[in-house]
Amino acid sequence: MKKTIVIIFLILGLCANSKVITGEVSKETKKNANQIYDSTTNTPIEGVIIKIPAKNYSTVTKHDGTFKLQTKITSPTIMSVEKSGYKPYSMTLSDNTFKHPIQVGIEKTTPHDIIAETNMIHIGDNSFSSRSANADDFSLTSSGPFYSKDVKINSLKNDEELYLVIGSIIGIDSIFAQKIGQSRVLTAYSSPPEIFFNGNKISEIKINGDNQKIKIPKNLVKQNFMNNITIKTGRNLYKTASIDFDDIEFTNILFEIK
Repeated sequence: MKKTIVIIFLILGLCANSKVITGEVSKETKKNANQIYDSTTNTPIEGVIIKIPAKNYSTVTKHDGTFKLQTKITSPTIMSVEKSGYKPYSMTLSDNTFKHPIQVGIEKTTPHDIIAETNMIHIGDNSFSSRSANADDFSLTSSGPFYSKDVKINSLKNDEELYLVIGSIIGIDSIFAQKIGQSRVLTAYSSPPEIFFNGNKISEIKINGDNQKIKIPKNLVKQNFMNNITIKTGRNLYKTASIDFDDIEFTNILFEIK
């Protein structure tokens, strides 16, 4: 099930200058073109791949890190940023995004980072209303009601914590998303997607957005062994005749050790 959503994302567009995006932090800059740069050195990065899967569109940054998005965005759509040696990054675009240049600072990977997924993932049942404003935003068909991946996690120090980061997610139609205006459909809502780690439920994703971070209880981690992460989509809580799974799409699953 997929409903109209308004994604919460990091570009606020509240000033005349553009915004710089670095993970979860934004600051003003005087740049006047879309650009990808190294968040540590502030130097532009050439050869970064920019993708908008829902539009089947991709481009690459120039020597000065600049890029153009020559495609029309009218509703919340995921853009991914990929470069070898850097953490995958994604953000949700909307028509308001282009009021100011997009400035994105990306971080280099560290030995502690575990990149579990960079592909776009669609889970659900492919059943959503064609009247939804986002009916054309998904780039894939559903692979089923859940996503599962095994990753090896090395030993953690006593003062280290493990976090799961989900780069971007759209399509959630929970009552929480409804209350904050992301879902405009008032006749139905779904349960939020659930996150499981090694078979244990550790969280729910109640709203759509970018770079959502979840702390994983240390006692659940199998250190130096394979660990399983599973994301289960929600169900329509108004439908009783048969199970109606919420259709959602997400990208960039990363484990960080802090």
